[in-house]
Amino acid sequence: MLKVHVNKEFLVVSLSVAIQLPLAFFLGHYYDQRSFLDTGYLVSIGLNPYQPHLITVFPNPLLMGINPIIGYPPLWPLLLGLIYRLTYNIVPNLFLYNFATKVPVIISNVALAYVTKTIMQRLDAPPKTVRFAWLFLLFNPFTLLTTAAWGQFDTLIALLCVVALYFLSLGMVNRSGLLLFLSFVLKPISFPLAGLPLLFSTAGKWKKIVSYVLIAALMVAGLFFLPFYLLGWMAPSSPLQVTSYFRMAGGMTLFSAVELIQNTAVFPVGVEFLGYLWVPALLLGYWLVYRKSPKTMGELVGGGIVLLLIFFLTRSWLSEPNINLMIVLALLTLGAKPINFRNFHFLWVIPLVFMFLNTAFPQLFFLVSPSIMQELAVLDESIRFWRLLGKFVVVVVWQIFAWRLVVNLLKKTENSKSVF
Repeated sequence: MLKVHVNKEFLVVSLSVAIQLPLAFFLGHYYDQRSFLDTGYLVSIGLNPYQPHLITVFPNPLLMGINPIIGYPPLWPLLLGLIYRLTYNIVPNLFLYNFATKVPVIISNVALAYVTKTIMQRLDAPPKTVRFAWLFLLFNPFTLLTTAAWGQFDTLIALLCVVALYFLSLGMVNRSGLLLFLSFVLKPISFPLAGLPLLFSTAGKWKKIVSYVLIAALMVAGLFFLPFYLLGWMAPSSPLQVTSYFRMAGGMTLFSAVELIQNTAVFPVGVEFLGYLWVPALLLGYWLVYRKSPKTMGELVGGGIVLLLIFFLTRSWLSEPNINLMIVLALLTLGAKPINFRNFHFLWVIPLVFMFLNTAFPQLFFLVSPSIMQELAVLDESIRFWRLLGKFVVVVVWQIFAWRLVVNLLKKTENSKSVF
């Protein structure tokens, strides 16, 4: 009788996927996933997803009406259109379609765990730390809720960025540029990392910098702007559309005080300039990182964490799923000062608490229980002030913790303990 050898690692990954499957099938964030489902339908029938249309194709009452205009570059909408063609267009089942849009996310979650594990092993990180990072990415509730359940694909962005930084540490600037700007044209939250190759000291520096800038320009032109022209889509062009993301005030930023004070998530007239505070802040961040002249993978990751935190903390809006990019970079330096295990857990626990106070968690059930949005609205009438106050308190805690982390990372000396 042949003995069947059971691969424990395969079983662990299978368990993670088994947990993600029902989350991906039944759940989805009320605003984001609704936008993704509508966008897939519109793209598949040749309509412009960046303009409002009346949607009546889906059986869920919350998916009927004017579509939320998607806020991402064309590459993700095109993928959603393909997914619609291969699923709902053939088998009109809403939950199957919902699940299909999450397949790239689940694959990204698993791939990110393996890529992180592999890079940490190559950089001689302690085996226990490597195993913790691998298991964490496979089972961490915050990551699974904000990706497989929510529908956001930030772990795909994180996957591309981590590999890009690793290539950069090996001097492969062109490969790094391709991946960094692929992440950018999918979701621009990786923008703060785009300048790191320009700071990286390497032989033949100017030649590689010119090559990198050329790759960046071609990627943005070909995958960001060209699809609008080829598909005949009218890109958002009015001042209100172009600046909408800079006028929103809230999420995990101190600007959430605007909602607490005036019960709206838009900057009051006269202070809209605060939506651009991240520009000078990020430039200052680059100057601070440039003084260190990053040369190793550890220094690149540390600089990346600083730049991302400065960007996230000074933006007018920060969504919980965006923190996944930060989590992966922090895992790569886990065990090094100042990102010890305690600080690392603060990095995801605080956003998880915020997710509940922001009502994002109950919104995940809008597909299986359409009435939940009305029930939430009724409940919020009686607790809104206290919920917003609690949310703002959590934001203040997050800001204090994150800014201290930025300062400590910048003060870190070259002989600090590092896994690299």
